Amino acid sequence: MPAAIVLSHEEQLRRLADGCPEAVPRAVVAGDPCLDQLRAGMSFRAAYRRALGLLPGQRLVVVSSTWGRDSVLGAPGAEVLRRALAELPADEFRVLAAVHPNAWYGHGAWQIRHWLAPLTESGMLLPAPETETWKAALCAADFLVGDHGSLTLYGTALGIPGVLGAFNDAAVAPGSPMDRLGRLLPRLSRAVPLLPQLLRAARTQPDDPELAALRQGVSSAPGESARRLRRLFYTWLKLPEPAHPAATRAIPVPSPGPAAPRLPHLSAALVTATTTVGEAAGEDAESGDGGTIRVQRFPASAQRAQSRHLAGAHLAADPDDPDPRWPRSADVLLVPAERGLLPDEVSGSSLTRRFPGCGAVAVEESGHGCTALFDDGIRLRARWAERPAWASFAVAASAAYAWVRSGPVPLRPGARARVTVRAGDHPEAGLVEFTVR
Repeated sequence: MPAAIVLSHEEQLRRLADGCPEAVPRAVVAGDPCLDQLRAGMSFRAAYRRALGLLPGQRLVVVSSTWGRDSVLGAPGAEVLRRALAELPADEFRVLAAVHPNAWYGHGAWQIRHWLAPLTESGMLLPAPETETWKAALCAADFLVGDHGSLTLYGTALGIPGVLGAFNDAAVAPGSPMDRLGRLLPRLSRAVPLLPQLLRAARTQPDDPELAALRQGVSSAPGESARRLRRLFYTWLKLPEPAHPAATRAIPVPSPGPAAPRLPHLSAALVTATTTVGEAAGEDAESGDGGTIRVQRFPASAQRAQSRHLAGAHLAADPDDPDPRWPRSADVLLVPAERGLLPDEVSGSSLTRRFPGCGAVAVEESGHGCTALFDDGIRLRARWAERPAWASFAVAASAAYAWVRSGPVPLRPGARARVTVRAGDHPEAGLVEFTVR
């Protein structure tokens, strides 16, 4: 027989009285220590976001999975995780998978990492199960995709907009907070892109009165769990409590753990680029408004079919990627500076002979700019005049490709333009200077 049955809410006490009234004398409503810790951690949101590697303006999507076939991870091919990587622009979003320790230890850490390697190589964060990184991630999150695991309920209690990527109604107690959560949160639709579903949750859920009531139903003793639990333990041990107050321990700032191996080549990306011509897009527009290019990059390996979010996309890939699908089909080949290839060496090189169908070869230069050499002989230098945190030479290369293909300026030697480059809806924009050489 247990010395005590610890409950988080008075509602659980009423259910215990209905189902097993003889256990009620052993019951203690002590709140939820984990929820208290998470709520206290919200004050350190900025610190957790920095530790997780989020750049200013990026949004974090936490995908949580309990264990079993009906969990998010239980779907064939980890489809929900793959969709998050495939459909959310990589420069604007980061995706973190919070996988329940039972799944880790049931299959083994090597197996979990092996299964999810294609996703971690595309940028997904996968914290180790023995850490409290999942707590820091919830405090840092902007969106949540969950299932019937407790992490989904904690995220909802924190007010994180969420959708259900999976949910086993038969696994939860009828009338419980988790049961109400399964009825209140929207189920992830296969027919609608993920991002609009997340944005709709962000618009509608903060003011939803039923969700507000659910958040209050997770703990009936908010902020008091440490005090109540310590009193219970010392009473049971028949020892006097310490004189100092019981306090909630802060969630540790995540430290680097086992990470996916860093690949020696650039990952292939499908890139959409929309060009808007500005007033000063003439052939000698050395300053002023040369227009805007809005770029969004998506991991190529995570895609399954040409979806709506990839309409008009071009493929950018590393010529030395060992997966031949990407360089052979690339519109833009990306040559990092470390390869030692100079722009003047591209014409007539083995690179152009190996990939004759490529539209442009972009060679990285210092400052994360590049020189792009096009198949029709045009040579365009793209230099970051104002470089935001998300900028890279790969983004500059795709912007150059879109600029030339849209044809807003006469492309004769010496022509210049200063163009605003945006990573989708990211609030911070960059400025790229194009020079035809």
